Amino acid sequence: MAEAYFDNKLKDASVNVQRRQKTYEGFERLPDVFTTDDVVRCFQLKSAATAYMRISRLTKDRLIEKAEDYVEDGCAKVRYRKTGLLMI
Repeated sequence: MAEAYFDNKLKDASVNVQRRQKTYEGFERLPDVFTTDDVVRCFQLKSAATAYMRISRLTKDRLIEKAEDYVEDGCAKVRYRKTGLLMI
């Protein structure tokens, strides 16, 4: 039983590494100034709601900041900017 426990822990650790790597790669693909649509595309997300959660986490970690508000096709949208800090 103990062996199975530790084997499962190793599997969990390897899964977390893959997710972290995908986050780093998605962040590197983002342009310096970007929109929510860019986040969906670069992080290969399925919905805008998921992109908003990713944006809120990146903002909380101070990796991005809100650059400006603009209106496109009658909808208010936001552009974000990388802060220059590297995601390590």
